[in-house]
Amino acid sequence: MENAFWIERWQKGEIGFHRDVHHASLDAHWDKLTVPAQSTVLVPLCGKSLDMEWLARRGHKVIGAELSGIAVDAFFASQGVEPETRQEGEHIVKSAGPYEIWQGDIFKLPQSALANVAAVYDRASLVAFEPAMQPQYANWLASNSNAAEMLLVALDFDPSEMKGPPFSTPEATVTKLFGKDFALERLSRTDALDLNDPLRKRGLTALVETVHLLRKAK
Repeated sequence: MENAFWIERWQKGEIGFHRDVHHASLDAHWDKLTVPAQSTVLVPLCGKSLDMEWLARRGHKVIGAELSGIAVDAFFASQGVEPETRQEGEHIVKSAGPYEIWQGDIFKLPQSALANVAAVYDRASLVAFEPAMQPQYANWLASNSNAAEMLLVALDFDPSEMKGPPFSTPEATVTKLFGKDFALERLSRTDALDLNDPLRKRGLTALVETVHLLRKAK
């Protein structure tokens, strides 16, 4: 989707993808990663996700990437802190405590922002990209994040029932996108329609959520 699409969604408050609690995949699977507690985790297309708070409570430094300034400000407000702000090229960077969020196009993040990233947590980024852009995103992660491991949440549904976003990313798609650069392990496969009533109302009759552990191929 064009960047303006997501900025407008936040302006209109059309953020059905946001959850008021952290995602259950963190409790269930984060300990399967081998990254140290003090390492830096990249959360792409982070919005105002409370997943970042969960990661920080585990001792991680969190680097977020987000287009919408509304989302960035809302996250820091939820933490009760006033972030420091600086300009880095095309990006506005806001930071406080363990958090540093880069507001702007994720594909234009400088290497300096990603140099210390040890892991990636993707709950809502891959599924936000339309299929034609998913290879660009996967290649960017493999080439630029320097991350050794990634926890990826994907969705599997019949795309004829609902126009994305989110977009269906079945296991075969995840393998095609990331298999050349990462060793993949599916950690769970769960019926998730009952937890996503907005998507049911948009026409879905079945929805499966899969969680994958990706380790950079050596």
